[in-house]
Amino acid sequence: MPDRVRVRPACVEDGPKILAMLTDLASFEGAPHHPHLSHEVLQRDVFGLSPKLRIMVAEGKPATLVGIVVCFENYSTWEGRVGIHITDLWVEPEARGQGVGETLIEEVIALHPQERIDAFVLRENKARWFYEHLGFVEQKEWCLYRRAAGDR
Repeated sequence: MPDRVRVRPACVEDGPKILAMLTDLASFEGAPHHPHLSHEVLQRDVFGLSPKLRIMVAEGKPATLVGIVVCFENYSTWEGRVGIHITDLWVEPEARGQGVGETLIEEVIALHPQERIDAFVLRENKARWFYEHLGFVEQKEWCLYRRAAGDR
C-alpha cells in the first residue's frame, strides 16, 4: 500500500473523518469514554492561527483517509531542545499490514530528523513491536503519572 498511499497534512475537510478515527482508536484501546476533541476544538487547535497539534493523514485510492498520526512539539530541559510527541496513530482495519502506519511514522521522522520522538503506547497493545521495528526503544525507567484536569 505505501506506493498507493499519499501522506499529507490534514485539512479542515478531513475533520469529521479524523474525529471518527480518534473515536475508533479510543474504542480499540478500551478507553472509558470517547475523545473530548470536538469539531470546534479541532478547528482552533489544529487548523487555527496558533496550532497545538499537527495531524498528518494517509490518503488511499480513491481519495479516502486510511490513517492518521497526531503529534505535537514538546521540550526537554534535560537535552535543552525541542522534541516531538506522537499522541495518536490510527490505521483503518482494512488498511493494516500494508505499510500505512510505517509510512505515517516515517513522515514524522522525515519532518523532524534532528528531534527526539516519543510515543506512549499501551502496555497491552500487541502492536508495540511495530514501534520497536521503527527504532523506538521502550523507556523502562520512566513511569507515566497523570493528574486529571480539575482533580484536587
